Amino acid sequence: MANHALPDADTELWRQLLTGENPYLKKFQKYLGKLPAAPRCKLCMAPFAGPLAPLLRVAGFSRWQLNSQLCLHCIRDLDRRSGGAEIPVSVLYADVRGSTTMAEQVGATEFTASLNDFYRTTARMVDSEQGVIDHVAGDGMLALWIPAFAGGAHQKRALNAGRMLTTMLSTSDLPVGVAVHTGDAYVGVIGELGSRDFTVLGDVPNTVSRMAGVAGAGELLISEQVATAVELDTDDLEHREVALKGKAAPLLVWVETPTPVPA
Repeated sequence: MANHALPDADTELWRQLLTGENPYLKKFQKYLGKLPAAPRCKLCMAPFAGPLAPLLRVAGFSRWQLNSQLCLHCIRDLDRRSGGAEIPVSVLYADVRGSTTMAEQVGATEFTASLNDFYRTTARMVDSEQGVIDHVAGDGMLALWIPAFAGGAHQKRALNAGRMLTTMLSTSDLPVGVAVHTGDAYVGVIGELGSRDFTVLGDVPNTVSRMAGVAGAGELLISEQVATAVELDTDDLEHREVALKGKAAPLLVWVETPTPVPA
């Protein structure tokens, strides 16, 4: 898929892959998407499970070491070098509120079990809306929606995941604040061999993590950019101007608090 790229075309190749404009990627998505079964590579749709998975692994469609939700074939020519592209993305950050106090009160084992439940729930909601987990940082998790697999409505998918997550967690004892944001960010591989990472960088992920940090337990904060992109009906929603660390001006956000799921 990436075999025809020239060495000086890395940035453009990354951009084509991440935005879904690569013609080889489109071909693979069309045919591999018909094969059973999930889970799949979020880019080319190659199945990681099912009867054809062993054969596909031999052909190079194995999980990528830097992000197991993508396959090595999709980024074969780019796997051994750093690089990426600045593209439109949507991001979600979920943050456990008061984790230090909670860990002290319940003990390390119980706290770890609660965090693992939180990670599993978040990953499931993100996956259902075609997102990928970018990284887990202690009591927080950052998810990313890239146009190549989330489509042009990546803002809506991120918002849907945020809503499902806050709804699912409303019946748990774990206090979590969630935020969604969108904009242009750098997506790609950073670092050197042995310490490389596939991630998203820039103001957009920084902002969403700080948004989640000021969200109350059970709240979903929606940035003005996301609200505009999805044409959110804000008539009955609370709005806030929140001061975020490192930001020159307050950020306008809309607040949703889901109705708890019946037990």
